[in-house]
Amino acid sequence: MIEFRHLFLRLGTFALKDVSIRIGKGDYYFIIGPSGAGKTVILEAISGLHLPDEGEILMNGRDVSLVPPEKRRIALVYQDYSLFPHMTVEKNIGFGLLMQKTDPKEIKSRVDELLVQFKIEHIRMRYPGTLSGGEQQRVAIARALASDPEVLLLDEPFAALDPITREQMIADLLRIHRENDLTVIQVTHSREEIQRMATRCAVIIDGICVQEGAVGAVFETPENSAVARFIGMENIIPGSVSTNESGLVSVDVSGKSIIAVSDVSSGSPVDVVFRAADVTIYRGEGDVRTAQNHFKARITALVPLGGPLTEVYLDAGFPIVALVTRRFAEDLDFITGLDVLISIKASAIRVIEKSL
Repeated sequence: MIEFRHLFLRLGTFALKDVSIRIGKGDYYFIIGPSGAGKTVILEAISGLHLPDEGEILMNGRDVSLVPPEKRRIALVYQDYSLFPHMTVEKNIGFGLLMQKTDPKEIKSRVDELLVQFKIEHIRMRYPGTLSGGEQQRVAIARALASDPEVLLLDEPFAALDPITREQMIADLLRIHRENDLTVIQVTHSREEIQRMATRCAVIIDGICVQEGAVGAVFETPENSAVARFIGMENIIPGSVSTNESGLVSVDVSGKSIIAVSDVSSGSPVDVVFRAADVTIYRGEGDVRTAQNHFKARITALVPLGGPLTEVYLDAGFPIVALVTRRFAEDLDFITGLDVLISIKASAIRVIEKSL
């Protein structure tokens, strides 16, 4: 288990500030957040490349802040793979074992095993400059695993891969994680990767851990609007709670009421947040179902997303984004300026209280 306790770490003008996270043995843990948030710095602190200014880094309950990187049984794979260009694939994979003065026969056996595991036997004598991005990544991860680490750190491993290679690498990493009971900690910007692969995650913004927990909890119940925005809740609308009756609140937004399930007190300034996919659009009044929230709105823009989906921007007295299929938009003859009705279930809305 890895734990940060109130960690402060300064690097020039940037700092991690009071970061506390817990990563369990066998977790597939994601560190997420916008560019420049400090995600890679956290990986490097775990690996021992940076010493904390304050706080502790614990591994299995032991403070390892002063333990050098080579003693931590941790492997770090950077986004650019950092392979040695003058070494063959075979020698790249075995390099760490060679530095540990492992018996040559054991090195060959381990390298051969990894070449087979990653299906790269056919490139064993080639050099990194002749490999594709996917091949380089497989070699980099094989080299990281050669010394049998307890923890594998991955810094945006799919960033430079084409979609097909990316899918193959996702499957490979999930298999490696499952078969080896390996603790994996991965940095990414991709919400899809998190939801497909992670057991838990931490959201880092401006060097601060703003939320940590199980992936489902973070994505369904963001604790502040910055997290909601990052995880893809397209609608973040400011308002004020006017009433709260038995956990059902009415939020005043531009003179209209949005009903939501919440325990926020009356009079509190809030943000109402919900996903575009939770907005339903109708052409006629007779179509409106039983959702607690329904409003007249006008389509202000239609934005195809390059696949089967289209974003619909609406003005309901406040801006709303909806998500529909392209076929649905065509069947209902959606055009800019069209008047429609929209509805949103109260249970789909998250009410986040603002700090005063």
